Amino acid sequence: MLQILVDTVWALSYLTDGGNEQIQMVIDSGVVPFLVPLLSHLDVKVQTAALRAVGNIVTGTDDQTQIVLNCDALSHFPSLLTHPKEKINKEAVWFLSNITAGNQSQVQAVIDAGLISLIIHHLMRGDFQTKKEAAWAISNLTISGNKEQVAKVVENGVISPFCDLLGVKDTQVVNVVLDGINNILKMAGEDVENICTMIEECGGLDKIEALQNHENEDIYKLAYEIIDHYFSDDTEEDPNLAPEVSSQGYQFDPSASVPQEGFKF
Repeated sequence: MLQILVDTVWALSYLTDGGNEQIQMVIDSGVVPFLVPLLSHLDVKVQTAALRAVGNIVTGTDDQTQIVLNCDALSHFPSLLTHPKEKINKEAVWFLSNITAGNQSQVQAVIDAGLISLIIHHLMRGDFQTKKEAAWAISNLTISGNKEQVAKVVENGVISPFCDLLGVKDTQVVNVVLDGINNILKMAGEDVENICTMIEECGGLDKIEALQNHENEDIYKLAYEIIDHYFSDDTEEDPNLAPEVSSQGYQFDPSASVPQEGFKF
């Protein structure tokens, strides 16, 4: 009987992997309320298949995602995110990254379920693939969430482990994290100086500065933009090097500002 259940749930996962129309077909069959409780099944093979199936459903539209959430899916995630199997942890974080890409009430559901600290735990301590999914979950939240929701993630201590990932070789991860940091700063409002200090104190600023020399165009442009917008006032400037101001505006002495060998780009 167990093997039949495992095979049936995998069949549903293959069906839901076929785009929004097939997801809707599975939803219309009425199976979702029976599928979601299998996330806490005692057999790990059933859990794995169920997690993939519901995970595929929440890659669909916000309405399709809501069908899964309405079945109290998030109540299963504290145990899935602390599961002894890393593969389950990774799939669980991947599931949540699709919820945090949804609307603000769906983002709030993840916060209300107390799952942000567990996502951040995997951002810090998971294996690399799990960290990658956690980076997506946080970055998606900084896009979909409102100012208060993003502030909540910062309160949970996301800045340091997020900045740590700026040093990895995976270009996609660096891009996702840098985008998330940029969004956090954009939404920080009056708290922006505090967040800049956090980024600086955990070594994040050094990493962002280094990324200005990255081979990927999107990364070096975004790194430059972040430094320019939020950290340029931090650089100690010699007042003697500042251009003089006249009625025509700033006056630059070209002979003083251009090195003899020309600028190095």
